[in-house]
Amino acid sequence: MKKRILSVLLAAAMVGTMLVGCGSSSSSKSSDDAKTESSDEKKVIKLGVRDNADQVDAVMDAIEAAGYKVDVTVFDDSNQPNVALGEGSIDINWYQHEPFLKAYNDANGTDFVMVEPKTAAPLFAMYSEKIKSVDELKDGDTIALCSDASNKARGLHLLESQGLITLDDSVETPTQYDIKENKLNLKFIEADMQVLPQSLPDVAAILCAAAHMVNAGLDGTDYVCASDDAETYAVGFVVRKEDKDAEWATGLAKAVQCDALADYYKTEKKGTMVPMWELNK
Repeated sequence: MKKRILSVLLAAAMVGTMLVGCGSSSSSKSSDDAKTESSDEKKVIKLGVRDNADQVDAVMDAIEAAGYKVDVTVFDDSNQPNVALGEGSIDINWYQHEPFLKAYNDANGTDFVMVEPKTAAPLFAMYSEKIKSVDELKDGDTIALCSDASNKARGLHLLESQGLITLDDSVETPTQYDIKENKLNLKFIEADMQVLPQSLPDVAAILCAAAHMVNAGLDGTDYVCASDDAETYAVGFVVRKEDKDAEWATGLAKAVQCDALADYYKTEKKGTMVPMWELNK
């Protein structure tokens, strides 16, 4: 785990804005003063991200313009940002989608919440070095799935959408054990999504987020077929339940919805992330 301190001056104009409308009575002033103190309480927002801080770097000007200061911690696996959130060593994290969050909450008894607005929808697809179409899959071929529950289920739903398997529709987050029909007798292995692209030479196909293909130096847009559920899996900021409506949390989520982040997704992420504010136009 690496740690980077990214300091940005709080805009003094925010304080003036928050004080506008204060009444003349002492009770009104006391109430407004309390609100101002509460909204100013987060002098530094402790933010956790997965893998690297490049995405944060891309939006630092927008964060600065919104008047926030962030202390960024970079984690090297998919669970530690949530562990840190529960321990209180960070205030908010920015790397996961809601199905992953729900699976984590269910498994760990936590009640973390995603802040609105969400940030971006990740492309999720089937990749292969051996086939160009699902029609080329053969009986007994091996498919590599993500090891985490939510992305494993997403991969299985993709296979179902292609007519390759049938899942038990009574199971919300299915695994390979919930496959009712497997026309090609496909076999399955699992790996962490971060390293899943390394399995490409050894299997018929892998199912993972396009961003991890890009991180592995591969083309995330060169896929066999893609999932059509991008909006369901939109990535966003996650906080403890008591902070879900906090001004600093929603303000940060709004601040990053900017042209700089859209450009970052197009160039650095090679179009594998679709900004929600553009998707919803």
